[in-house]
Amino acid sequence: MTKLRKLGKTKLHVSKLGIGGAAFKDHTDHKEAEAVISTALKEGINYIDTAPWYKNSEEILGKILPHISRSKYVLSSKCGRFHSEDVLEWFDFSYNKVYRSIEASIQKLGCKYLDICYLHDIEFAPNNEILVTEALPAMAKAKQEGKIKYIGISGYPLDKIQKLIELSDVKVDVVLTYCRYNLHDTTLLQYLPWFEEQGIGVVNASPFAMGLLTDQGPPCWHSAREDTKSAAKEAAVYCSSQSTSLMRLALHYTLSEEKLPVTLVGCENLQQLKYNLDVLKKGISQSEGTLINTIKDEYFAGAEHHWEGIGETKYWHKVKSEMNKACNVYWKMQGATAGMTSADSQSTLS
Repeated sequence: MTKLRKLGKTKLHVSKLGIGGAAFKDHTDHKEAEAVISTALKEGINYIDTAPWYKNSEEILGKILPHISRSKYVLSSKCGRFHSEDVLEWFDFSYNKVYRSIEASIQKLGCKYLDICYLHDIEFAPNNEILVTEALPAMAKAKQEGKIKYIGISGYPLDKIQKLIELSDVKVDVVLTYCRYNLHDTTLLQYLPWFEEQGIGVVNASPFAMGLLTDQGPPCWHSAREDTKSAAKEAAVYCSSQSTSLMRLALHYTLSEEKLPVTLVGCENLQQLKYNLDVLKKGISQSEGTLINTIKDEYFAGAEHHWEGIGETKYWHKVKSEMNKACNVYWKMQGATAGMTSADSQSTLS
């Protein structure tokens, strides 16, 4: 049984390790996810996070969680970012969409309320105005009605998270940030005192930096620069030569920070869950602890290994491209219509 920690000034107490629901997004059968959740709860893990963006993750959890006592877990989901094949539909922070999204998440998850709902990846909003005047007020209404207990915001750029909190008239209770306390980047530590002063709980996520700090390396869509990817790959090879893994060291490093009450980790199957639990419970050897310092000093020191702004630039480029395509289709249709009208007119005149 893991010790529970208080999350900011909320009444929530969370386990050091939490379950990131993004790992369930490609599951077609909920049985494996059910095994992960039930085992995690038995081991004292009580925080489960998901989002509409994670494909069918909410639906999968909705087949599992209603059969478990609500007092056994803390549940969070998100709003504002949505899974769609159309990039133009990925984000919608309007009042009605945010409010309806919260209701939809509750229905899909088969619960009566969310402990926390986060505005999902606020850096992709077109501006802060829509977040301050529409999205956050919609969440405040949902909170007032008991649909959510606490309001959160999530994102990668910590300065943008701080700026939004300063601008908002709606009280933000929790922040979820990812890839900002890892072997390659500890920027989160600079912001923790400010969050604490505001009474805001901090949920950390992705100790493996979305695959960057693994033997397999990051997925093709990862926004890290090439120098960061190369450094991580070299570090992984070195760890392997020392009879350990970069993944193991990365997880231990993040979980060892006592200032972070909870860290979310995706567990697609029981094997991954047991691996993470083993690191949490048993820790690492003294030689592996020394190796962590070597990795930080020799592979990730002397350069900024974050990727702020890169993801947003890619996104807006895609949006511009899709809008240009839509405009071209529109004008072609207009031209075709004009041609038909002209032909019809000539036919009438003759």
